[in-house]
Amino acid sequence: MEITDIRVHVLEAPDAEDVADGSQHATVIEVETDAGITGIGSVAGAPPVVAKAIVEAPLASSITTGLREVLLGRDPHDVEVLWNEMYERTYGYGRKGAAVATLSGIDIALWDIIAKAAEQPLHAMLGGKHRDSVRAYASTLFPEDPDDVDHMRREAERALDDGFTAIKYGWGGITEDREKDRALVETARETLGPDVDLMIDIGMGWQNDLKRGVKQINELDDAYDLFWVEEPVYADNIDGYARISRACSPRIVGGEREYTLYGFRDFIDRGRVDGVQPDVAIGGGITHVEKIATLAAERGIPIYPHGYSTDIVIAANLHLIAANQNAPLLEYCIEDSPLRWEVVNEEFSVEDGYVTIPDEPGLGVSLNRSALDEYATEPWTDWS
Repeated sequence: MEITDIRVHVLEAPDAEDVADGSQHATVIEVETDAGITGIGSVAGAPPVVAKAIVEAPLASSITTGLREVLLGRDPHDVEVLWNEMYERTYGYGRKGAAVATLSGIDIALWDIIAKAAEQPLHAMLGGKHRDSVRAYASTLFPEDPDDVDHMRREAERALDDGFTAIKYGWGGITEDREKDRALVETARETLGPDVDLMIDIGMGWQNDLKRGVKQINELDDAYDLFWVEEPVYADNIDGYARISRACSPRIVGGEREYTLYGFRDFIDRGRVDGVQPDVAIGGGITHVEKIATLAAERGIPIYPHGYSTDIVIAANLHLIAANQNAPLLEYCIEDSPLRWEVVNEEFSVEDGYVTIPDEPGLGVSLNRSALDEYATEPWTDWS
Protein backbone atom coordinates (compact mmCIF):
# COMPACT_ATOMS: atom_id res chain seq x y z
CA MET A 1 0.00 0.00 0.00
CA GLU A 2 1.29 3.48 -0.88
CA ILE A 3 0.22 7.00 0.03
CA THR A 4 -0.93 8.81 -3.11
CA ASP A 5 -2.07 12.19 -1.79
CA ILE A 6 -2.69 14.31 1.29
CA ARG A 7 -5.61 16.71 1.24
CA VAL A 8 -6.08 19.59 3.66
CA HIS A 9 -9.55 21.00 4.38
CA VAL A 10 -9.57 24.44 6.00
CA LEU A 11 -12.88 25.11 7.76
CA GLU A 12 -14.32 28.14 9.52
CA ALA A 13 -17.53 28.55 11.50
CA PRO A 14 -19.82 31.48 10.57
CA ASP A 15 -19.22 33.26 13.91
CA ALA A 16 -15.50 32.58 14.08
CA GLU A 17 -14.67 36.24 14.73
CA ASP A 18 -17.01 36.39 17.73
CA VAL A 19 -15.68 33.45 19.75
CA ALA A 20 -11.98 32.62 19.93
CA ASP A 21 -12.22 29.31 21.77
CA GLY A 22 -10.51 26.93 19.35
CA SER A 23 -13.69 25.27 18.15
CA GLN A 24 -14.41 27.89 15.48
CA HIS A 25 -11.68 26.83 13.04
CA ALA A 26 -10.67 23.35 11.95
CA THR A 27 -8.03 21.75 9.76
CA VAL A 28 -9.11 18.31 8.55
CA ILE A 29 -6.58 15.97 6.94
CA GLU A 30 -7.25 13.19 4.43
CA VAL A 31 -4.48 10.75 3.52
CA GLU A 32 -5.30 8.77 0.37
CA THR A 33 -3.77 5.45 -0.70
CA ASP A 34 -3.58 3.32 -3.83
CA ALA A 35 -5.61 0.64 -2.01
CA GLY A 36 -8.67 2.88 -1.99
CA ILE A 37 -8.45 3.39 1.78
CA THR A 38 -8.47 6.98 3.02
CA GLY A 39 -7.56 7.96 6.56
CA ILE A 40 -8.79 11.10 8.28
CA GLY A 41 -7.22 13.27 10.94
CA SER A 42 -7.56 16.69 12.51
CA VAL A 43 -5.06 19.39 13.43
CA ALA A 44 -5.54 21.60 16.50
CA GLY A 45 -3.50 24.40 17.98
CA ALA A 46 -2.15 25.65 14.63
CA PRO A 47 -3.57 28.34 12.33
CA PRO A 48 -5.15 26.56 9.34
CA VAL A 49 -3.12 28.59 6.85
CA VAL A 50 0.07 27.45 8.59
CA ALA A 51 -0.98 23.79 8.79
CA LYS A 52 -1.85 23.79 5.10
CA ALA A 53 1.51 25.33 4.22
CA ILE A 54 3.36 22.77 6.35
CA VAL A 55 1.73 19.97 4.37
CA GLU A 56 2.13 21.53 0.93
CA ALA A 57 5.51 23.29 1.13
CA PRO A 58 8.14 22.07 -1.36
CA LEU A 59 11.52 20.72 -0.35
CA ALA A 60 13.79 23.51 0.89
CA SER A 61 16.41 21.52 2.79
CA SER A 62 16.66 18.20 4.58
CA ILE A 63 15.19 19.71 7.76
CA THR A 64 12.77 22.23 6.21
CA THR A 65 10.44 20.12 4.10
CA GLY A 66 6.70 20.02 3.57
CA LEU A 67 5.06 16.86 4.88
CA ARG A 68 3.54 15.80 1.57
CA GLU A 69 7.08 15.52 0.20
CA VAL A 70 7.94 13.13 3.04
CA LEU A 71 4.91 10.85 2.67
CA LEU A 72 4.07 10.39 -1.01
CA GLY A 73 4.82 6.84 -2.15
CA ARG A 74 5.33 5.57 1.39
CA ASP A 75 3.53 2.72 3.16
CA PRO A 76 1.22 4.05 5.92
CA HIS A 77 1.89 0.90 7.95
CA ASP A 78 5.39 2.26 8.60
CA VAL A 79 3.81 4.77 10.95
CA GLU A 80 6.67 4.89 13.48
CA VAL A 81 9.25 5.42 10.74
CA LEU A 82 7.07 8.07 9.10
CA TRP A 83 6.53 9.89 12.40
CA ASN A 84 10.28 10.13 12.93
CA GLU A 85 10.87 11.30 9.36
CA MET A 86 8.14 13.96 9.59
CA TYR A 87 9.67 15.20 12.84
CA GLU A 88 13.22 15.22 11.45
CA ARG A 89 12.27 16.79 8.10
CA THR A 90 10.49 19.70 9.86
CA TYR A 91 13.17 20.12 12.51
CA GLY A 92 14.36 23.43 11.10
CA TYR A 93 11.01 25.09 11.76
CA GLY A 94 9.37 22.59 14.09
CA ARG A 95 10.22 20.45 17.14
CA LYS A 96 7.10 21.93 18.78
CA GLY A 97 4.26 24.20 17.73
CA ALA A 98 2.46 24.12 14.40
CA ALA A 99 4.77 21.58 12.74
CA VAL A 100 4.17 18.93 15.41
CA ALA A 101 0.45 19.75 15.48
CA THR A 102 0.25 19.22 11.72
CA LEU A 103 2.15 15.95 11.75
CA SER A 104 -0.19 14.92 14.59
CA GLY A 105 -3.20 15.25 12.30
CA ILE A 106 -1.45 13.19 9.64
CA ASP A 107 -0.44 10.57 12.20
CA ILE A 108 -4.09 10.16 13.25
CA ALA A 109 -5.00 9.59 9.61
CA LEU A 110 -2.24 6.99 9.18
CA TRP A 111 -3.52 5.02 12.15
CA ASP A 112 -7.04 5.26 10.73
CA ILE A 113 -5.73 3.67 7.50
CA ILE A 114 -3.88 0.92 9.38
CA ALA A 115 -6.97 -0.06 11.36
CA LYS A 116 -9.29 0.16 8.35
CA ALA A 117 -6.95 -2.06 6.34
CA ALA A 118 -7.08 -4.63 9.14
CA GLU A 119 -10.87 -4.21 9.40
CA GLN A 120 -10.41 -3.55 13.10
CA PRO A 121 -11.20 -0.64 15.42
CA LEU A 122 -8.20 1.51 16.20
CA HIS A 123 -8.07 0.41 19.83
CA ALA A 124 -7.44 -3.17 18.63
CA MET A 125 -4.30 -1.91 16.88
CA LEU A 126 -3.21 -0.34 20.17
CA GLY A 127 -3.53 -3.54 22.18
CA GLY A 128 -7.25 -3.84 22.86
CA LYS A 129 -9.67 -2.02 25.11
CA HIS A 130 -9.83 -1.90 28.89
CA ARG A 131 -13.38 -0.54 28.88
CA ASP A 132 -16.48 -0.38 26.70
CA SER A 133 -17.37 3.17 27.72
CA VAL A 134 -15.74 6.08 29.50
CA ARG A 135 -16.97 8.78 31.83
CA ALA A 136 -17.15 12.14 30.09
CA TYR A 137 -16.90 15.62 31.53
CA ALA A 138 -18.62 18.65 30.01
CA SER A 139 -16.03 21.19 28.89
CA THR A 140 -17.10 24.81 28.62
CA LEU A 141 -15.81 28.32 29.32
CA PHE A 142 -15.95 30.87 32.08
CA PRO A 143 -17.80 34.03 30.97
CA GLU A 144 -15.75 36.81 29.45
CA ASP A 145 -17.49 39.14 31.90
CA PRO A 146 -16.41 38.06 35.40
CA ASP A 147 -19.65 39.51 36.81
CA ASP A 148 -21.78 37.12 34.73
CA VAL A 149 -22.53 34.49 37.36
CA ASP A 150 -25.70 33.56 35.46
CA HIS A 151 -23.49 32.08 32.74
CA MET A 152 -22.02 29.71 35.30
CA ARG A 153 -25.49 28.64 36.38
CA ARG A 154 -26.73 28.13 32.81
CA GLU A 155 -23.76 25.99 31.81
CA ALA A 156 -24.01 23.90 34.98
CA GLU A 157 -27.72 23.30 34.42
CA ARG A 158 -27.05 22.40 30.80
CA ALA A 159 -24.43 19.84 31.82
CA LEU A 160 -26.75 18.32 34.41
CA ASP A 161 -29.61 18.14 31.92
CA ASP A 162 -27.32 16.31 29.47
CA GLY A 163 -26.41 13.70 32.07
CA PHE A 164 -22.85 14.75 32.88
CA THR A 165 -21.42 14.02 36.32
CA ALA A 166 -18.42 16.32 35.89
CA ILE A 167 -17.87 19.76 34.34
CA LYS A 168 -14.90 21.98 33.60
CA TYR A 169 -14.91 25.74 33.12
CA GLY A 170 -11.96 27.27 31.30
CA TRP A 171 -10.17 30.65 31.19
CA GLY A 172 -12.45 33.53 30.02
CA GLY A 173 -12.81 36.06 32.82
CA ILE A 174 -11.18 33.98 35.55
CA THR A 175 -8.15 35.38 37.51
CA GLU A 176 -9.16 39.02 36.95
CA ASP A 177 -10.48 39.61 40.47
CA ARG A 178 -10.24 37.35 43.52
CA GLU A 179 -13.75 37.97 44.85
CA LYS A 180 -15.33 37.70 41.40
CA ASP A 181 -13.47 34.45 40.78
CA ARG A 182 -14.88 33.13 44.02
CA ALA A 183 -18.42 34.16 43.07
CA LEU A 184 -18.13 32.37 39.72
CA VAL A 185 -16.94 29.10 41.23
CA GLU A 186 -19.42 29.38 44.10
CA THR A 187 -22.33 29.71 41.65
CA ALA A 188 -21.18 26.63 39.76
CA ARG A 189 -20.86 24.53 42.91
CA GLU A 190 -24.22 25.66 44.29
CA THR A 191 -25.92 24.74 41.00
CA LEU A 192 -24.14 21.41 40.61
CA GLY A 193 -24.54 20.22 44.17
CA PRO A 194 -21.91 18.27 46.11
CA ASP A 195 -21.76 15.11 44.00
CA VAL A 196 -20.69 16.49 40.60
CA ASP A 197 -16.96 16.88 40.00
CA LEU A 198 -15.91 20.46 39.27
CA MET A 199 -12.71 21.38 37.44
CA ILE A 200 -11.33 24.81 36.56
CA ASP A 201 -8.89 25.70 33.78
CA ILE A 202 -6.89 28.82 34.59
CA GLY A 203 -5.54 29.21 31.06
CA MET A 204 -2.05 30.14 32.36
CA GLY A 205 -3.59 33.06 34.25
CA TRP A 206 -1.34 32.84 37.32
CA GLN A 207 1.93 32.79 35.40
CA ASN A 208 2.97 36.18 36.79
CA ASP A 209 1.81 35.69 40.39
CA LEU A 210 2.45 32.18 41.65
CA LYS A 211 1.96 33.13 45.29
CA ARG A 212 -1.50 34.47 44.59
CA GLY A 213 -2.28 31.41 42.49
CA VAL A 214 -1.31 29.00 45.26
CA LYS A 215 -3.37 30.89 47.83
CA GLN A 216 -6.43 31.13 45.61
CA ILE A 217 -6.32 27.48 44.49
CA ASN A 218 -6.34 26.34 48.09
CA GLU A 219 -9.09 28.78 49.07
CA LEU A 220 -11.32 27.67 46.20
CA ASP A 221 -10.65 24.01 46.88
CA ASP A 222 -11.40 24.34 50.58
CA ALA A 223 -14.70 26.07 49.85
CA TYR A 224 -15.88 24.31 46.69
CA ASP A 225 -14.05 20.96 46.42
CA LEU A 226 -12.21 21.17 43.09
CA PHE A 227 -11.46 17.93 41.24
CA TRP A 228 -8.53 19.58 39.51
CA VAL A 229 -6.96 22.91 38.59
CA GLU A 230 -5.68 22.99 35.03
CA GLU A 231 -2.87 24.90 33.38
CA PRO A 232 -2.20 27.51 36.07
CA VAL A 233 1.01 28.71 34.35
CA TYR A 234 2.85 28.40 31.03
CA ALA A 235 3.69 24.87 29.94
CA ASP A 236 7.37 25.90 29.81
CA ASN A 237 7.28 27.04 33.44
CA ILE A 238 8.06 23.59 34.80
CA ASP A 239 9.44 24.95 38.07
CA GLY A 240 6.21 26.90 38.52
CA TYR A 241 4.19 23.73 38.09
CA ALA A 242 6.37 21.97 40.65
CA ARG A 243 5.95 24.80 43.14
CA ILE A 244 2.17 24.89 42.73
CA SER A 245 1.84 21.11 42.85
CA ARG A 246 3.77 20.94 46.12
CA ALA A 247 1.76 23.71 47.76
CA CYS A 248 -1.79 22.96 46.60
CA SER A 249 -4.32 20.38 47.70
CA PRO A 250 -6.33 19.64 44.51
CA ARG A 251 -4.88 17.84 41.51
CA ILE A 252 -2.73 20.08 39.33
CA VAL A 253 -2.88 19.05 35.67
CA GLY A 254 -1.77 20.39 32.30
CA GLY A 255 -0.06 19.56 29.04
CA GLU A 256 -2.40 20.55 26.23
CA ARG A 257 0.31 22.93 25.02
CA GLU A 258 3.14 20.44 25.39
CA TYR A 259 4.58 18.43 22.51
CA THR A 260 5.85 14.88 22.07
CA LEU A 261 7.21 12.38 24.52
CA TYR A 262 10.32 14.53 24.96
CA GLY A 263 8.39 17.50 26.32
CA PHE A 264 6.15 15.41 28.54
CA ARG A 265 9.08 13.61 30.13
CA ASP A 266 10.27 16.81 31.80
CA PHE A 267 6.73 18.02 32.40
CA ILE A 268 5.96 14.87 34.40
CA ASP A 269 9.29 14.33 36.15
CA ARG A 270 10.17 17.92 37.03
CA GLY A 271 6.74 19.55 37.03
CA ARG A 272 5.39 17.00 39.52
CA VAL A 273 1.90 17.26 38.03
CA ASP A 274 -0.93 14.99 39.16
CA GLY A 275 -2.15 14.26 35.63
CA VAL A 276 -1.25 15.10 32.04
CA GLN A 277 -3.46 16.27 29.18
CA PRO A 278 -1.83 15.51 25.84
CA ASP A 279 -3.89 16.57 22.83
CA VAL A 280 -3.71 13.94 20.10
CA ALA A 281 -4.14 16.65 17.43
CA ILE A 282 -1.38 18.84 18.88
CA GLY A 283 1.18 16.87 20.82
CA GLY A 284 2.29 14.08 18.49
CA GLY A 285 -0.70 12.13 17.22
CA ILE A 286 -1.60 8.59 18.21
CA THR A 287 2.04 7.50 17.99
CA HIS A 288 3.37 9.82 20.65
CA VAL A 289 0.31 10.11 22.89
CA GLU A 290 0.53 6.32 23.29
CA LYS A 291 4.13 6.78 24.47
CA ILE A 292 3.11 9.62 26.77
CA ALA A 293 0.39 7.44 28.29
CA THR A 294 2.92 4.70 28.95
CA LEU A 295 5.34 7.15 30.55
CA ALA A 296 2.56 8.50 32.77
CA ALA A 297 1.55 4.97 33.76
CA GLU A 298 5.14 4.21 34.73
CA ARG A 299 5.08 7.29 36.98
CA GLY A 300 1.72 6.30 38.46
CA ILE A 301 -0.33 9.23 37.14
CA PRO A 302 -3.36 9.38 34.84
CA ILE A 303 -3.72 10.97 31.44
CA TYR A 304 -6.76 13.10 30.70
CA PRO A 305 -6.58 13.60 26.91
CA HIS A 306 -7.34 17.15 25.87
CA GLY A 307 -9.80 17.66 23.03
CA TYR A 308 -11.67 20.84 22.18
CA SER A 309 -12.16 20.63 18.43
CA THR A 310 -13.82 18.18 16.04
CA ASP A 311 -15.36 14.78 16.65
CA ILE A 312 -12.36 13.33 14.80
CA VAL A 313 -10.37 14.22 17.93
CA ILE A 314 -13.13 12.83 20.17
CA ALA A 315 -12.95 9.55 18.24
CA ALA A 316 -9.15 9.37 18.48
CA ASN A 317 -9.31 10.11 22.20
CA LEU A 318 -11.91 7.39 22.74
CA HIS A 319 -9.60 4.80 21.20
CA LEU A 320 -6.62 6.02 23.23
CA ILE A 321 -8.71 5.97 26.41
CA ALA A 322 -9.93 2.46 25.62
CA ALA A 323 -6.38 1.19 25.16
CA ASN A 324 -4.84 2.81 28.25
CA GLN A 325 -5.83 1.81 31.76
CA ASN A 326 -4.69 5.13 33.22
CA ALA A 327 -7.10 7.20 31.09
CA PRO A 328 -10.34 7.53 33.09
CA LEU A 329 -12.01 10.60 31.57
CA LEU A 330 -13.06 12.01 28.18
CA GLU A 331 -13.14 15.75 27.58
CA TYR A 332 -16.42 16.55 25.82
CA CYS A 333 -16.68 20.08 24.45
CA ILE A 334 -20.26 21.39 24.71
CA GLU A 335 -19.70 24.59 22.74
CA ASP A 336 -22.18 25.31 19.94
CA SER A 337 -19.71 25.52 17.05
CA PRO A 338 -20.93 23.54 14.01
CA LEU A 339 -17.35 22.37 13.46
CA ARG A 340 -17.52 20.57 16.77
CA TRP A 341 -20.65 18.66 15.81
CA GLU A 342 -20.97 18.45 12.01
CA VAL A 343 -17.57 17.50 10.56
CA VAL A 344 -18.31 13.77 10.85
CA ASN A 345 -21.53 11.87 10.22
CA GLU A 346 -21.48 9.99 13.51
CA GLU A 347 -22.45 11.36 16.92
CA PHE A 348 -20.93 10.46 20.26
CA SER A 349 -23.82 10.85 22.65
CA VAL A 350 -23.59 10.95 26.44
CA GLU A 351 -25.69 8.38 28.29
CA ASP A 352 -25.75 8.60 32.08
CA GLY A 353 -22.48 10.48 31.98
CA TYR A 354 -20.66 7.97 29.76
CA VAL A 355 -19.69 7.74 26.07
CA THR A 356 -19.42 4.37 24.31
CA ILE A 357 -16.09 3.38 22.74
CA PRO A 358 -16.57 2.84 18.96
CA ASP A 359 -15.94 -0.65 17.57
CA GLU A 360 -16.19 0.13 13.84
CA PRO A 361 -13.02 -0.14 11.71
CA GLY A 362 -10.49 2.65 12.04
CA LEU A 363 -11.50 5.68 14.04
CA GLY A 364 -15.11 4.70 13.50
CA VAL A 365 -16.11 8.02 11.94
CA SER A 366 -16.61 9.28 8.38
CA LEU A 367 -16.42 12.80 6.99
CA ASN A 368 -19.61 14.76 6.40
CA ARG A 369 -18.91 16.06 2.90
CA SER A 370 -21.77 18.54 3.08
CA ALA A 371 -20.23 20.16 6.15
CA LEU A 372 -16.80 20.25 4.51
CA ASP A 373 -18.32 22.12 1.57
CA GLU A 374 -20.44 24.42 3.72
CA TYR A 375 -17.65 25.56 6.04
CA ALA A 376 -14.75 25.49 3.59
CA THR A 377 -12.74 28.68 3.43
CA GLU A 378 -9.57 29.75 1.72
CA PRO A 379 -6.72 30.18 4.22
CA TRP A 380 -6.07 33.82 4.97
CA THR A 381 -3.02 34.88 3.03
CA ASP A 382 -3.35 38.68 2.78
CA TRP A 383 -0.21 39.84 4.55
CA SER A 384 -0.61 43.51 3.59
